[in-house]
Amino acid sequence: MRLPKQFISCDWGTSNFRIRLVDFHSLQILAEHQTNVGVSNLYKEFKEQTKHTQRRFFANYLLDQIEQILPIIEEEVLIVASGMITSSLGMSELEYAQMPISFTGKEIVRLSLSINDKVNTLLISGMKTDNDVMRGEEIQAIGLVKYLSKEAQGILLLPGTHSKHIIFRNNKFEDFTTYMTGELFEIMAKHSIISESLEKSDWTPHFHDVFLNGVKRGIENQLMASCFSIRVNSLLQKITKKENYYYLSGLLIGSEVGYLKNTDNKIYLASSGILNELYKLALTSFIPSEQLVCFESEIINNALVAGHKKIVEAYV
Repeated sequence: MRLPKQFISCDWGTSNFRIRLVDFHSLQILAEHQTNVGVSNLYKEFKEQTKHTQRRFFANYLLDQIEQILPIIEEEVLIVASGMITSSLGMSELEYAQMPISFTGKEIVRLSLSINDKVNTLLISGMKTDNDVMRGEEIQAIGLVKYLSKEAQGILLLPGTHSKHIIFRNNKFEDFTTYMTGELFEIMAKHSIISESLEKSDWTPHFHDVFLNGVKRGIENQLMASCFSIRVNSLLQKITKKENYYYLSGLLIGSEVGYLKNTDNKIYLASSGILNELYKLALTSFIPSEQLVCFESEIINNALVAGHKKIVEAYV
């Protein structure tokens, strides 16, 4: 297999699908397409039919979506795909690669499939420890290694629905922990007794103090004792529902990152949008500025395609 001039980067998660046509050498994004047909939804559609095998059913969807960014395929095309596409619900299940994993990603499990005479797919597995698993985030981490390798050791934070805290040392990813921060926030904000005491609002500096108050309580391991106070604050009109929304966010984020007050390691924050704003605010409230590195949005946006490129290089 030779290095391609271009490749298609495919990030196929539980709820969303995204492909990007990428120049291999410059990593310039030449075209992009995304849908909300994640692996979970497509698997349900697969189960409702009997004409195609699971692998063929997913391959057909992939081919249909490629036409959105590459209508005419004149030369062979390589798709590099990661995420839930390699789970039991996806195109082809792959075993998790066991940590530690080197920064080159050479230990990552890969499977090469030809889905027609011009389109080849390189499927990429997730990673595991004895106590945890991930699919997808490991490629972002590998895409960021040129920045991480400046330190002998540190901790990479990937906030999200299921936040990942990845420990690296001597150019290897050695361990990680998953925090269900985003999912817990969603459940509590929509389905718990305090849901009527919350109102979503765009972030403004007005919420700065109430958010940090929540962070402080979370760091002090007061999450369980503080949740019901959100309803009390609303009933007694101590703070508004919009303020409660960010107080809860602070509580959960503070509970997630609180253990970092005991580390001397450099901490790398890889997030964008509102999550970047909130996690940065939470972390800088108790961590010295020289101990924290916050990646710029362009670096984060390109991390996945950079990771896919490194896997291709390791594979070849």
